[in-house]
Amino acid sequence: MDSMTVAQKVGQLFVAPVGRHSPTALRLPPDQRSGAVHVDTVAATCELVERYGLGGVCYFPSRAGGDDLDTVAELTRAVQHAADVPLLVATDQEGGTVARLRVPELAVPGAMALAATGDTGAAREAARIIASALRSLGINQNYAPVADVNVDPANPVIGVRSFGSDPQAVAAYVTAQVQGYQESGVAATVKHFPGHGDTSADSHVGLPVVSHDHDRWREVDAPPFRAAIAAGVEAVMTAHLAMPALDPSGEPATMSPAILGGLLRKELGFDGIVVTDALDMAGARERHGDAEAAVRALLAGADQLLMPADLEVAVAAVIEAVESGRVSMERLDESVRRVLTLKRKLGLFDGLHYEVDSPTHPGGALRLALAGVTTVGDFQPLNGSVALVGCLGTGADALSGALGATKTVDTGSDPDAETVTAAAQAASGCDRAVVVTRSAWRWPGQKALLDAINVPFVGVAIREPYDAGLASRARSWVLSYGDDALAIEALGWVLTGHATAGGRLPVDLP
Repeated sequence: MDSMTVAQKVGQLFVAPVGRHSPTALRLPPDQRSGAVHVDTVAATCELVERYGLGGVCYFPSRAGGDDLDTVAELTRAVQHAADVPLLVATDQEGGTVARLRVPELAVPGAMALAATGDTGAAREAARIIASALRSLGINQNYAPVADVNVDPANPVIGVRSFGSDPQAVAAYVTAQVQGYQESGVAATVKHFPGHGDTSADSHVGLPVVSHDHDRWREVDAPPFRAAIAAGVEAVMTAHLAMPALDPSGEPATMSPAILGGLLRKELGFDGIVVTDALDMAGARERHGDAEAAVRALLAGADQLLMPADLEVAVAAVIEAVESGRVSMERLDESVRRVLTLKRKLGLFDGLHYEVDSPTHPGGALRLALAGVTTVGDFQPLNGSVALVGCLGTGADALSGALGATKTVDTGSDPDAETVTAAAQAASGCDRAVVVTRSAWRWPGQKALLDAINVPFVGVAIREPYDAGLASRARSWVLSYGDDALAIEALGWVLTGHATAGGRLPVDLP
């Protein structure tokens, strides 16, 4: 660190996307997208690493729909080769719904499905499976686990990514996953501080406001973060949300000295890396531009500045803030020291190693998924002719094949009256129906379909379990807490009676 220039030190704080640009940009209005976020090739990313001396990159799959493992390993080798200082290479591999790498080697259930097993050992095992595979690809930091306590069923951004609604239970599962990741050589990153579980707005497209007072924050939101810190978690990711009781200024937590410096550093005693959530999200850009957001996050206590929409503008702004004295050298060195210390702890200065083999887990991931599938009501395995209707999505063929469905109708997320009638008519010609919902509480058409089915039916909620509170006419519900291929496979086994669901609800049904 003593030999670094200001520009080199500042570069160590920034993390840019690799593989392709951040998906957040595609969710923003066109006038809020910056051309600087588009990083479509490995060569372009390597050029950014060299130009700015970046401290890290974050992997996203290619636009073609995913990368095989050899491609990812070659990509991480290329960007590491371009770096003067070894890079922290991160990704979002939570399992279940949020998984940048959708390959069998990394297929494990998501957080709520793991919590439904009632076994923290399952969460630890899932983390070890993910970490071992990531490490073999040259990925050394994972933006997981989610430590948010999902107490709002209408939460549009957390939901099944949370371990549940009980703070102490969430704390136990978060601890298990932190241990699983870090025992396998990957830095865990708990998110989203100070807590994103009680929001009805999505911070990708706006700035949520959480009304918790200090006592409620300490009771509901803080326990999982406190537990993760006690378990030695290496990094904490911020949330782009406002908590007026914690910081009356209304600043997003990412840019709040009171929240990052006061609560996280002083009250909870965390001295590891604080990484911002992606700075190209609207929640980070709503109050400040790309330049000011980066500077304010650093002043608030952040150490890694993740994916600003305009990297050039953000880097220049931080350099200028240091040179003008707005950001002291002491403050800059504090963050650079944390980044370099984590790289040393991960062994990155000892050379890059890719020979770690992913653990073989034949049937292991499916076993975890089956242990979390939950039934509500008097569930009986399906027999006779079966109609499969509802919001099926990419799992339609797999689920239809597993059930041997006589009729299959994919209604989409929000079917109109004509589609609802057609699906109900298809079901009426069969002995039983399976009605698949996906976040039905958001979509009037899905709720209308549940009311229109006139034969005995099983409801299948393949995302949030809260759908099971919508239809009293269902004989039973089967909950998978995810719509990925592994979750769909587990559903097929349970619905046909070839396996027994082992899960229990980790949240209350409204």
